[in-house]
Amino acid sequence: MAEEALKVKKGGFAVWIGAAAALAAAAALYGLFALSSKPPANGSYARFATGAIAKLQVKTPAPEQPTQAFTDAGGRAMSLADFRGEVVLLNVWATWCGPCVTELPALAGLQRRFEGRLKVVPVSVDSEGKRADAQAMLAERGGGALGFYIDPTRGMAFAVSSPGLPTTILYDREGRELARLAGGADWDSPEAAALIEAALAS
Repeated sequence: MAEEALKVKKGGFAVWIGAAAALAAAAALYGLFALSSKPPANGSYARFATGAIAKLQVKTPAPEQPTQAFTDAGGRAMSLADFRGEVVLLNVWATWCGPCVTELPALAGLQRRFEGRLKVVPVSVDSEGKRADAQAMLAERGGGALGFYIDPTRGMAFAVSSPGLPTTILYDREGRELARLAGGADWDSPEAAALIEAALAS
């Protein structure tokens, strides 16, 4: 009788151990799935610094989004806050900057690729006297895909701590900086597309 009771007790203990092990395994699998389904943390955007955007950088802590004012093609005053709720790629450029002009078609290509999901915001820091030239150049090089924005004070370049032109910065929907790139790049490349897809998933 005592032996049978012991067997029952041992059997019950084994069932309990098995159930606990199964529960632990399920919890571990859930944890792995949850981690893999999360978008990259700010620092991990550095993994996209390859190929055409190898010069991509992630600053820690991320700089605040600038509040610097600029105007659109119609002369309306605005700032990056006007695009809150959208993933934004800010590009600070000028007509006298060779690499800036060279990358405009690629920025336009990126805008077309992610139309309705990404907002490319090229802000010219040309002088007021060069406004018409900058607008014409953007229209020609961008094929009409890019909106025209200008800051004749060049304050935007200082506001983003630009080491030179062009400087391109990616912001999430809340205006948080995710990554930046100083210098020209092929923004219509598979590497750039992968970066933008990650930002859109966040």
